[in-house]
Amino acid sequence: MISTSSHNDWQSDKYITYSISGNRGKDANYQGKCYPELAPKLSFWKVWHNNIGKISEEENNRYYVQEYWNQVLSKLDPERVFRDLDYSVLLCYEPNTEFCHRHIVAAWFEILLGVKVPELKAKDYQIEETDRPEYIKEYLEDAMRLNRNMRGFKSLRALYLFEKGEKLEAKADELEEKTGKCYDGYRQTACFLRCDADMAEDEYRELQNQKKLIKTQNK
Repeated sequence: MISTSSHNDWQSDKYITYSISGNRGKDANYQGKCYPELAPKLSFWKVWHNNIGKISEEENNRYYVQEYWNQVLSKLDPERVFRDLDYSVLLCYEPNTEFCHRHIVAAWFEILLGVKVPELKAKDYQIEETDRPEYIKEYLEDAMRLNRNMRGFKSLRALYLFEKGEKLEAKADELEEKTGKCYDGYRQTACFLRCDADMAEDEYRELQNQKKLIKTQNK
């Protein structure tokens, strides 16, 4: 499992940590491991920072999320990154409930991989799960859907699984043409991925229906 926290709220050396901040935790005197692949690009960070107080907070944060998706996350394989960082805590500077790119990373894992990534505080072995801004996941989903062919899916996870299966089938075609051998294992896995995509789509639609029902009941 991967968790997230801020440098100031993670006061423990008992767990594996990675700084994903642009300066690798220098301002917090962090001396541990780093994962620079998840650091934001300085160019859009500067625009976002300069826009604070000049445009609405929502517009500014949506800009940041969109650019972080376009320039960072969309270039990465979420499964590979999750394997690289599994059983660790990802650290950056902002307090737990404030806007931070680590919350975007957490939402990315949750949306595409269907895993829970909690936000934590710690002092030695005393660990406490805390809230993170829920709107960040909504902003990321909107960014990921923008100008994208959803192939008839509503669920981004379903689309991810479906496209993963397509890539595997294309790989099987390429290898079979080169070698003359059959790659039925690849095709079988692709079939399983399509089934998983259908299940993810059904789960997403059911969840959305439940949310609509709750919203209607609360009116």
